[in-house]
Amino acid sequence: MHGKISQSELSRQTGITQKQLSALEAGKTKGITFDILIKLCTFFSCTPNDLLKLEADSPTVEELKKADEIIARGLKRAMEAQPRHFSDIWAEFDAVRSRIANNASVSDE
Repeated sequence: MHGKISQSELSRQTGITQKQLSALEAGKTKGITFDILIKLCTFFSCTPNDLLKLEADSPTVEELKKADEIIARGLKRAMEAQPRHFSDIWAEFDAVRSRIANNASVSDE
């Protein structure tokens, strides 16, 4: 648990600029990059769901059709794929998250 932390300290420890942190905290940004999200999740030991609040406009008919196509393709691919144990999937996810965190720390040096 990190307790109360200042933006400047969070910036120093994550490599996220204080300007970016301020904009995120004030809600003055349209979104968040995957890189920043991973850095924050790694620092706070949390998931993206713990940090994100989704506010979506009602989807258009075209967007719904596109979503249906993507879901159908994903389901077809999942049904055709070899079964994998959940621990293998999580291990792969953790490895990717670790690589991203390591790349971020290397670029900060």
